[in-house]
Amino acid sequence: MGLFNLFTNTSTLFFAGCATKKYPGSVELQERILDRLNIPFENEETSKCCGISLLEQGYEIEGRKFIRANFENLKINGIKRLITFCPKCFKAFKQDYPEILPDWNLEVTNLWDLILEKLESRPRLIKHKENETVGFQDSCYLGRYCNIYDSPREILKLLGYEIKEFQNSRENSACCGSCGDYNIINPAVADQMAKERIIEAKRIGLKKIVVLSLEECELLRKNSQEIEILEFSEILALGLGIKKPKKSEEEKIIETEIKEEIIEEIDISGN
Repeated sequence: MGLFNLFTNTSTLFFAGCATKKYPGSVELQERILDRLNIPFENEETSKCCGISLLEQGYEIEGRKFIRANFENLKINGIKRLITFCPKCFKAFKQDYPEILPDWNLEVTNLWDLILEKLESRPRLIKHKENETVGFQDSCYLGRYCNIYDSPREILKLLGYEIKEFQNSRENSACCGSCGDYNIINPAVADQMAKERIIEAKRIGLKKIVVLSLEECELLRKNSQEIEILEFSEILALGLGIKKPKKSEEEKIIETEIKEEIIEEIDISGN
């Protein structure tokens, strides 16, 4: 058996990406989302990277070799389409691979458009809606490179969120520091960029920010103590009923009081 599982039902590969696989449970959560939305896919058998980090860090020759090897493995296993939640992987497959490989012929599905289409056509898929205002951090990979701005926002609206835009958003969005592996190449500067984004969020009164990748999520969480950072697939899992919503402090207090009353009643009746 080659790099991936044997494909029996579909030629679409879910490519999680090495960044996502750093976070325990994230790949499984994204797979459950795809299942819930009835999006057919096959899994990777081993952990692989799209290779864009090699290019971003200046390893041009090694990156090109890696990309060629990836493509050959995909062809061997009969892959015709790729889907991914990872903005970095999407940009790599959509733009870098075609530029480097003259024979690149795989379809790269815009998963955000596909999810939006599924939710609009089957609104009953949405099991839980939030009623709160959030900021939305545009991914440099999806926005500047791939011109994807609307579908993630529309998905959030369907899930009950109202989006309060940053002053510099969409085409003019400020990077939070994770794009281009800057958090690895120059972590001090990346931290400063993240802090500046958090300062702007406070300035416009935000309490929560939604991001599209786990790397963005990690970087902003590390540099924010007051604003909650939410990752997109976690929000989807909540909306689809895969994850349960967190209880508020008030709900926790009420629940504790009810339990104490029940215990007190049992003690009294027992005596």
